[in-house]
This record gives sequence, C-alpha cells and structure tokens, in this order.
Amino acid sequence: MSALKPLNTNSLCFNHIVGTGGIGAGIVFSLDGNHTLGRNESRLGDLEPFRDYCKQHIIMHYIAILLNAGDNAVFQSFPIGKVGNDIEGKRLKEMMNEAGMNIKFVSVSLESPTLFSVCFLYSDRSGGNITSSNSASNLVNEEDINLFFDDYQLDGKKGIVLAVPEVPVETRIKLLQKGKEFGMFNVGSVLSSEIASFEKQNGFKLTDLLAINIDEAQRIAGIEDKNSESADIVEKCISKLKKMNPQMIVLITDGANGCYCSRDNQLEFTPAIKTKVVSTAGAGDAFLAGTITGICCGLPLFKGYSNTESNQSPLQTAVELGTALASLSVTSADTIHEGADAASVYKHIQQAGLTMSDDFSKIFSNK
Repeated sequence: MSALKPLNTNSLCFNHIVGTGGIGAGIVFSLDGNHTLGRNESRLGDLEPFRDYCKQHIIMHYIAILLNAGDNAVFQSFPIGKVGNDIEGKRLKEMMNEAGMNIKFVSVSLESPTLFSVCFLYSDRSGGNITSSNSASNLVNEEDINLFFDDYQLDGKKGIVLAVPEVPVETRIKLLQKGKEFGMFNVGSVLSSEIASFEKQNGFKLTDLLAINIDEAQRIAGIEDKNSESADIVEKCISKLKKMNPQMIVLITDGANGCYCSRDNQLEFTPAIKTKVVSTAGAGDAFLAGTITGICCGLPLFKGYSNTESNQSPLQTAVELGTALASLSVTSADTIHEGADAASVYKHIQQAGLTMSDDFSKIFSNK
C-alpha cells in the first residue's frame, strides 16, 4: 500500500491520532432538480448504489491509509466510538481495522443501532444529509474517553486529538480536555446547531485547529444575511474566534471556491482544484484529513500569499494537500474514496496539471 513519508526522514511530526465522532453508514438519493428541498415537499429521487459514511470514519480512514497506520507501524490510529450490534456495525469495524486503525475502543452497543444517514444530492451534485440522533454513536460518553486514557502510555506531544460531530458535544469536550492534559494537538469541528453549546463548554478555547465550513462560520460570526460575501463572513468569524482563543488555527471551507486558513495575523486563501465532480459528499472531511496528514508529514500551513487559481504556484502546504485529497474524493460516488492513497493523490495532482515544490514532492518519494 502506498504511503506518504515525512519531510524529516527521522520521524513524523505526530505519530498517532486519537479520535471520536460518528461511525456509521447510510444511503444516497439523487434528487430531481436543483432547488432546495422544501419543508413540506415530497420529491422523487433515484436511490443510488453509493456508500455513505460518517465523519470520524471518513477522516480517520484517509489519515490511516495515507500514513500506513497499524498497531506496530510508525503511525497509529485510535478511534473511540460505538456501533450497533448489527451487520453494518460489524462491516464498519472490519473496514476500519483493514485500514490500519486500532478498533479496541470501538465498542458494540446492544441498546441502539449503528449510526445511519440519508444523503441527498441535487442535480449539480451538491447536497446534504440527515443523520440519526438515536444511534449507538450518540451513546459515546465521557467514560469512553476516560477508558482510553486510563491505559494511555504514548507521548502526548506526538499525538493529535480529533473531536468531530455525530457524538455528543460533552464527549468531544472531554476528549479535548484530555488532549490538553497530555499536551496533544487538538483538532475539532462543530455543526451550526452545536455552536452555542460548544462555546459554553469552552470548546473553542480547548481547540488548537478548528475546521468549519462557510455556513458554520456564518453562524459563529452572527451574520443573518444569506447573501453575505464569503470574505466578510470569514473576517467576522475569525475576529470572534480570536477573542476566545487567539492562538487557534482556523480552517474554513467555502465549497467549490476553496478554503481559508487563519493563524495569528495571517489569512491565506487556497483555491479548489478543479476536477470532474461525481459527488461533493465527504469532501470537507477529506480536506481536513489531508491537511492533518500534511501537518504530520511536516508541511507548512502557509506559503505566504493567496492564489486565485490552483495552478498559479507549486503546491507547498498541508492545506494544499488537503485540497488535493478533497479534489480526488469528489471523483468517487462514495463518501470514502476507497481507491485514494498516496499514489492516487500524486497521480491526481499530475493529471490536474499542477506542479509541486521540492518539499511537497518529497512526501511522495516512496509512492
């Protein structure tokens, strides 16, 4: 299996990740028409043979594959979660294990089924999803986090915490607190509906890198005008977040336009890599996974300037690796592109006609 290598040939910047978030599956409908599904509307759509997965699984899968995770490997992956005592739960655990994740802390609930979602796609291939709230993932609690750390013997300064939606906010806060306790690099994301609760529980203060989309950024910024420009939303969102946590890195994805990265007084825009889109579902999670992977390999977050087109300058940053993985992910109908690895990302970059800096290309040298 093809894996990326660190810029520093001695070691990765981070050698393990501990995550919590949704583990589940679902179905995909392709709807007729592009107009947004109405409150009382019934609409026909094709039930697709696509596979839909949930946030933690998507992100941890790509990281595990790209860094060749395994119990005795250079990089280790520890998902914390729950699945139901059902066929889907068993399949998902097997898939995670095959990707190199240590599934010791993915337990089986006898009370609730595996998390299930219904993804819907419009004609332009954008869309959304509805996810069950009464699932096994909703039962992941603070004790599950404590159970992992009761036996934690790794160097926290070499570890990443990943706290993402589809498990309760309180559980993610506990993981972020443990991350701080052990000196880990805390990565989190939050849904629009969770922002008030996340803020109240000091989630933003506990987060080193926050990954959100433009809609979530608008909610954080407190902007109600749906016609607001992305640049205005980003500016006001970051301004508010800086008041809570001045050191936090903020990633804001803006769909097909690209993404923004902010840290201290730096703000950099990275355009999306254009490709033939089959489905955008899971692209944001792939972007975060690629960015985290780039950070582990030692790629910088910033190159010092913004581009308006992806081919304006050689790829250099962890954010651009995230952008490349997201671009590859949308060529698959499934929310996890099971063919994505270091070799396929490298090939995708070449086919897009993009160049790479010397350091960026070095991480692919064992492709």
